[in-house]
Amino acid sequence: MYDEKIRDMFTDIRVNISKGEWKKAAEILKQALLESERSPGDKKTLTTLAQEVTRYHAQRIPPGTTSKTEAFWGEIRRRRISRMDVSLFGLRQGVFYLNVAIPGFPCPVQILGRKILSDFWIQNKIPELYCSFISADMLLGLFVDQRVTEDKVIVHYYPFDNSEKLYLMAQVMNSSFGLPELVFPYPLLRQTTHEELCSPPQGWEVDDAFDVMLGCGEERIREYTIKFMESVQIQRARLYDPACSTGVYLSTLKKAFPDSYTIGQDLSRQMADVSRQRVDEVHCGNAMEPKIEAGSADFCFIRFLNSEVVKSSEAEALLTALLPTVKKGGYVIIFGHTPVLLSSANYRALPEFEVIQCIASAVDNSGIFQYYVLKRV
Repeated sequence: MYDEKIRDMFTDIRVNISKGEWKKAAEILKQALLESERSPGDKKTLTTLAQEVTRYHAQRIPPGTTSKTEAFWGEIRRRRISRMDVSLFGLRQGVFYLNVAIPGFPCPVQILGRKILSDFWIQNKIPELYCSFISADMLLGLFVDQRVTEDKVIVHYYPFDNSEKLYLMAQVMNSSFGLPELVFPYPLLRQTTHEELCSPPQGWEVDDAFDVMLGCGEERIREYTIKFMESVQIQRARLYDPACSTGVYLSTLKKAFPDSYTIGQDLSRQMADVSRQRVDEVHCGNAMEPKIEAGSADFCFIRFLNSEVVKSSEAEALLTALLPTVKKGGYVIIFGHTPVLLSSANYRALPEFEVIQCIASAVDNSGIFQYYVLKRV
């Protein structure tokens, strides 16, 4: 926020939302919008927030809603088609497709979805409106068609009812739909240049607040990673994170697996210095030049081939550079706080690697997130 008064009002909005005082937050937001007439940048941010709050309440599945016991696909396809318009320069990174293989269908089915406010944002833990988590509330319907115009994306779909959304999410988490995958086809663009947003060339600067925030956004992912590593049972594993940030991710795994050896690397000198307090071995450098010996890692955690971190044009080259770090029988695991820029189509084309999974379920079974697991064979 540019205006100090509006900044204070924005803080009040967030505090009230975190307390569940949505009505009071709405009143402050309405007043802040009036105050922002003299500050176009602030007005744009507040308008986006107002739209997202409205979307959140519209898409939330009411408590007590019961799940269907099956989906009647023929009935769904007879419904009136719905339409969603998304600005090319709005929050289009919130649009996703959930690709599933349904028994009896000759080809994969695409389910259209739209993210809503993250529970981490609502709890005032992170500044971004969205996180990696996808819940049943975010499923919209069966994809029909799309058009990309000069200023927006138009998507048509057959809408689901709330009980169908709950059923479908449960089926995905129970592995009833083959190898499901979440795909985010629309990266965030700068309106002035139409370029993808990415991190600064020298990496991010970090302070204590930023350190805590970075850790909050990956809570569910860290929990699931511990569960996955327990399932594969590799003793004295070497864990490599080529963009280790502040080292929280690796240090969490070290606590769960004390006999492991953690190796971090980060482009930011400051990030590398901070992570040395938490990681066994730390290097500063670009991930295009891994600082570990080829074929020495049991796990390579790639957390930065993501929207707003690198550009799509860079992601494939970075992956290619990191694949040799993993030994035979080891795993490359790809995920992130923002959408992954590559898909299973990229990974299935790789020699010597098998795609084990594309998503993971939260430990409490409340939803899913992108989590690609590649095994070197």
